[in-house]
Amino acid sequence: MNSDEAAELVFKILAGMPVEVFDDDDGSVWENEQWELVTPRREGDFAGSRAIGSANLVTALNLIHQKILIHRSESDITSSSDTSLSIFNVAMKQLQDTRLVRRKPNKIRETFKIIKTD
Repeated sequence: MNSDEAAELVFKILAGMPVEVFDDDDGSVWENEQWELVTPRREGDFAGSRAIGSANLVTALNLIHQKILIHRSESDITSSSDTSLSIFNVAMKQLQDTRLVRRKPNKIRETFKIIKTD
């Protein structure tokens, strides 16, 4: 799987209906607080929304991992998790560079510090 194929796969999943991960054991919800689509969705139940669900991110990473497992021999399986995460991160960077996804502006602003000078 090359980086363009990975980016295309990841974007298809992230641009779909945003779904969050629910933990039935403790009733918690995993929320994606970092990423959003640059352009709001144009149609469907989530038209106008830029949200990317936590389950969408997990699914995208999992599909990359499954595709790697299919094409690897048994001796390579132990390193496939690291490879999957690396490919996923490259795909996310590529999607940022092509302005399809971005870090949420409020998360970026949290990293700024205001320094007063006298």
